Amino acid sequence: MCHFTLRWLRGLVSAKAAAALLSSFGALWLFVEMATFILSGTAWPERIRRGWPWFGGAGLIVAIVLCKPQRTVSCKLNGRDVTISITIGDMFAMSGAFIVGSNTTFDTRISNELIAANSIQGVYTKRYYSDESQLDHALNAALAGQTATKLTGTRVGKDLRYGFGTCARVNPKGRTAYFVAIADINEHGVASSQIEDLKDSLSKLWVYISTRGMKESLVIPVLGTGFSRLSQPREEIVREIIRSFIAACSERTFADSLTIAIAPQDVVKHGIALDCLGAFLSHECRYASFSNNAQPAIGTPL
Repeated sequence: MCHFTLRWLRGLVSAKAAAALLSSFGALWLFVEMATFILSGTAWPERIRRGWPWFGGAGLIVAIVLCKPQRTVSCKLNGRDVTISITIGDMFAMSGAFIVGSNTTFDTRISNELIAANSIQGVYTKRYYSDESQLDHALNAALAGQTATKLTGTRVGKDLRYGFGTCARVNPKGRTAYFVAIADINEHGVASSQIEDLKDSLSKLWVYISTRGMKESLVIPVLGTGFSRLSQPREEIVREIIRSFIAACSERTFADSLTIAIAPQDVVKHGIALDCLGAFLSHECRYASFSNNAQPAIGTPL
């Protein structure tokens, strides 16, 4: 809430606030002039003029309301019954199945050397499991049968490495989460990833959900911008998530909606412009074009 209030206060000293205040005053002035003309010859015009302090207060209230920062932008995907939203807030307070970024060894131990307590995975573990071993057991069961490589040498974490985009579905306390491997982790417990790794992981994530998941709403954070150490700014990652999800929807509809959750502190710290992201989202959703999958692709023999 403090981040939201800070953004609101900043908006009140901006050009937008001045424009809103002047426009409200202009509307009130027009009302006064019309009332004075219509009610000329009565006592009302003078009473209205004496009420300017009230009009000024009303104009100020209008300006304050108009400067209230957006917390959500949404758009329905053209040609699909799917809605994509970008929301500022705690992702775990939102409804839907969570998408949690993990590392390729699916480490679960929360410590200063491995999984940070304030990471998405760390917060998820504390909220939905009594201890890390429960999550570890659930992930091992979900990963059974998937290909992994044995790592050599002394390591802080686990020594079985899965490929980028490997997914595991867990369902503690009735809240589904899809863990997806988006970063490698070295022998010292330090995670790292590249934008191409994230793109590959996202495409595999959508395939996994479409073939093994329920058709439900999805909630995804701005993956890779925290402890995975992606160098790209958060707004670019949000745009990549949108493009990847829309591309996946060209094959089939596998989710009712997708909500991209942005942490409130990131909005202030990194100057994320929700209105700009909203304009991008609207453009991508409006002009998304999906061909009829029943028709043969161009260049395919009949």
